[in-house]
Amino acid sequence: MFLPGNEQEKKDDAIEKRKHLQRVEDLILSRIPPPCIPSATVAVQEIICGDPSCSPIDTAVMIMFESGASGQFGLPMEPCEVNDEELDAFMPPSDIIEEWHKGNEVDWSPFDDNQPEYYLDPQSLRFRVGDKVQCRIGTDPVTGWGNGTVMQLFYRENNWPPGQVAPYKIALEDGRSIFAPQDIPGVIRKPPI
Repeated sequence: MFLPGNEQEKKDDAIEKRKHLQRVEDLILSRIPPPCIPSATVAVQEIICGDPSCSPIDTAVMIMFESGASGQFGLPMEPCEVNDEELDAFMPPSDIIEEWHKGNEVDWSPFDDNQPEYYLDPQSLRFRVGDKVQCRIGTDPVTGWGNGTVMQLFYRENNWPPGQVAPYKIALEDGRSIFAPQDIPGVIRKPPI
């Protein structure tokens, strides 16, 4: 059934989503090294993830250059949630972007792939095993959080690339086990008091 109010709401939502995508594109462009900017195009998309162990909506970013070279990265959150702190955690450093600009295929991960797992420093993380936390499990900024307990630090799965780890594995109160892909407040936080 055609409902005019629903159509207007969909249009308004699409306009709002586009504003957030454009804001993220602008934030990323402002972080690209100046010599690379003239030939750079940034594409930001919202991706819905069907995997219950990951963020339900991710932001995918591709940086393309006139040479045909490109690089990509993702953020485990909706575009409306992306801010400077999250970009600091997930965006590749300038030297990687410069390599992409030169046409070099350089794999990049926010995790240090050259560092053996046993050298990871637990003191660098905000939470410890047994700490009560809230993890992002849904899209709603208020109800999209699940309470849980940190079960493991530096969690990894066998099918992940070498050196890639998630800071935490969490047992949710509803019985599920998930991992937090990054130690940032938009993904994992202290529960409210």
